[in-house]
Amino acid sequence: MKNFILCFWSMLVLMCGLASCSEDTPVADPYANWEARNAAYIDSVANVAANPPAGETWHRYVNYKIQNDGMGTDLTLTNSDYVYVKDLTDDGVELGKTPFATDTVNVHYRGWFINGEVFDQSYSGDWNVMVHEPRQFVVGEQGIRTGWTTALLHMQEGEHWEVYIPYTMGYGTSDYGDIPAYSTLVFDIRLEKVIHPKGPDDRSRGK
Repeated sequence: MKNFILCFWSMLVLMCGLASCSEDTPVADPYANWEARNAAYIDSVANVAANPPAGETWHRYVNYKIQNDGMGTDLTLTNSDYVYVKDLTDDGVELGKTPFATDTVNVHYRGWFINGEVFDQSYSGDWNVMVHEPRQFVVGEQGIRTGWTTALLHMQEGEHWEVYIPYTMGYGTSDYGDIPAYSTLVFDIRLEKVIHPKGPDDRSRGK
């Protein structure tokens, strides 16, 4: 009986010691080496897009600002000059219009960092289009991230994409609110509707 009591107290002391060590050990910084980690992440995504796994459809689209300025023959592009897209659109979905920069769009989305932390979303919980209202904005308006505009200029109504945006087309090299500098932005995007301006310029755009 004495041995049992001694063993019990020994285990209790050990457990208290481990708990104390756990409390004293600092929590790992989820943003440690953030710039290097994000650069490596985009390089890995670029490699996957160039060599898609069987059964997956990937695309890459060059920064629309570079595209609009005209890409000279001597211009060398890096992995950070592209937005990368994994197409998650269900088979059989009827696709509609592709927006111009001046068009308004209704979209559902959820955005997260490479460590999985969600930083913005148009809905909460599991996806349910009947419950959640999409966000509405003009594709090329001031304040919309370059990566978002680049992706949307290639999407059609009804498409569902997972989009990877390098920091160069996101929030850049400085912290922006809760978004750390050099953050790759990953978005699940569903383009619900394209609304063209009314008037003589009102028209439909195919892909």
